[in-house]
Amino acid sequence: MVFSMSISEPRPPEGIPGPRRRSGTDQTTERLLDAAATEFMERGFEAFRVSSIARRAGLTSGAVYARWPTKTDVAVAALDHIFERILPTRRLKDSGVDSMGPLDMISMLGANLLVDDETRGVMVHVFSAARNNEEIRECLRGYIHQRAQEIHDILTEGQEAGLWDPELSAAALCLLAQAVGIGVHLLLSAGLEERFVPTEDEWNTVMARFYSALTQPDAPTT
Repeated sequence: MVFSMSISEPRPPEGIPGPRRRSGTDQTTERLLDAAATEFMERGFEAFRVSSIARRAGLTSGAVYARWPTKTDVAVAALDHIFERILPTRRLKDSGVDSMGPLDMISMLGANLLVDDETRGVMVHVFSAARNNEEIRECLRGYIHQRAQEIHDILTEGQEAGLWDPELSAAALCLLAQAVGIGVHLLLSAGLEERFVPTEDEWNTVMARFYSALTQPDAPTT
């Protein structure tokens, strides 16, 4: 039996706003969002400067303030822009995957945790800023809940297909996946010493053993 699911647009958890998707964003706004995202990833919120964002985009500070009245507004827009790109379903779509089984989806997401890209450092910055800024904290909360919903959906599909041990709840597996995913990003972006960072092959071997322990012996092929 082959079980696969398409990667559809995720739904936000009830009562929790996810990253705010933009429709019909003009090119100037997109340039500013890209510049603001880079500024936040490189410098964090405290060193985040509207003038620097404008320079990166080749525009004036007035172009920024015309769209976002305050520094926090710009930062939240930048984070929404970043979070849209790193949600699990977006990661899978960007990998060129149209459909695959739940186990393969979870395996791919786990394998990608060690991939170094420009978004890796954002989690340390955003957790730090969220301590003292309610709007950024709410933005982070929306991302975490949206991420949890997407992972929970994948795990639930696998559970319904008989992939996982029925004694393991989707909620428990989802929390574990969240803890591993966000924890790895925080540790790596905080500068964990190289000697404590496994190679991709070493990491994938551990992940494969872990997934094997979760699945039923007679689980269908994904």
